[in-house]
Amino acid sequence: MNKITLQLVFTLFCIPAVAQINPSTTTDLIMPGGPYTNIENTGAAISDLNGIPPYAIHAYTWDGDNPGIAVYEPGLGVFTAALPNGATDPDIVIGNGGLDGVVVYEYNGGVEYRTFNYMSGILTINSPQLIHANAIHPNIDNPTDCYSIDPVVVVFETPGSSNDIEYSVGKLTGSFAASTVVPHLGVNQNQLIIDRINPDVQVYEQGKYLFTSQGVSSVNNNDYVDVYRVGMNANPFTTTTILSPGEIAYPRIDGVVNHQLVTYDFTVTYLDQNGVHNGMPSTPNAIIQPGTSLSGNPVVAYAGDFHDVAWPSNAVNNPKVDIIGLEYHGNVPYSFYKELNDQTTSGLFEKKAVSLAGSCSFDLASCWTGNNELYYKAALGNGSTSYKTISTDLYPTRVEIYNMTGQILENCLILDFESVISTLPSGLYIVYKFDDYNHLISFEKLIN
Repeated sequence: MNKITLQLVFTLFCIPAVAQINPSTTTDLIMPGGPYTNIENTGAAISDLNGIPPYAIHAYTWDGDNPGIAVYEPGLGVFTAALPNGATDPDIVIGNGGLDGVVVYEYNGGVEYRTFNYMSGILTINSPQLIHANAIHPNIDNPTDCYSIDPVVVVFETPGSSNDIEYSVGKLTGSFAASTVVPHLGVNQNQLIIDRINPDVQVYEQGKYLFTSQGVSSVNNNDYVDVYRVGMNANPFTTTTILSPGEIAYPRIDGVVNHQLVTYDFTVTYLDQNGVHNGMPSTPNAIIQPGTSLSGNPVVAYAGDFHDVAWPSNAVNNPKVDIIGLEYHGNVPYSFYKELNDQTTSGLFEKKAVSLAGSCSFDLASCWTGNNELYYKAALGNGSTSYKTISTDLYPTRVEIYNMTGQILENCLILDFESVISTLPSGLYIVYKFDDYNHLISFEKLIN
């Protein structure tokens, strides 16, 4: 860990928790069609809209007594469709310019999926298709940096099977193949991991996937969170991910798809004995929640090369639980936390089952449940003091230039950009363009 990282981690744990959490400035939206009772799981996805980033389209899913899916097109509205009664633990992807998507869920002891189509306010969900007759806890992913495209991979647990977790590869239009066992060799432990449960998946491109799960070492019988790879390399974390005895973790993984020049190209997060863990390749596995606050299961989403981890926490309004997040640039955390839900609901009721999805333009899609409703929002996670509203102003006036470790190098007017960038050494830079209201309106990598 470098000196900058050490200094920031020290700051995170030595400042009083409430003083380091910045409130959200984005309004919470309530999903139509409620109330939504007994929700235990949600899912969120994001795609460029008809191939024109940064305009993003969102997809959401949820279980409970009124399970369903929704597509949210900013400026046009939100459109919903029902899932069958009894559908649980759903997850969702959307892509092809926001035209096609897949929802996967547990139903009648197995895992099935439905494709759906969306165009200009019309949402159509198609008939169910079985992926596996004896399966639980499905998760789904596809490449979602700047363009949400194929392939689509579903991973799930197969109770009572020596294969323990398997995956199936398909498309945004369906056609999932027969399932295959996820390799048992753990990247972090360099051991065979068996009896694996609660898996998740990160898709980079066709044939290149990372998986995570909880499982038991075949060498020492300890429980670990580990990472498994198909068709690609992945560096391990530099500290152990052993779990406390009896802990049931729900690890989640996400990464930057265009990762060839990015060192910290994926993150795994999970909860162990109230510790929210954040692990990246070649980096120590760190506990990141504020002080002694209580925490719920975290989720992670990459926005460009950077990522946010979000989780339910009582750090803002103890004993009530709100949703907070911590942002990373490369492997460096910001020195503040960000509240995801807005102040009008902060501290009023318990919130849980948070989901988060990101894109390279720093658009974030998020949802959670509380007070028998399903809340969702569109926000930005671009190093601002909070999750803030997406800009509709298309005229940049100011530029920030960062290196690949997240350090800001220059802050200048757009008129001075060419002369400023020419003074920097040759290399890869990240350029953000802002409007007069300090709203991020574009993001790009630039080779100087």
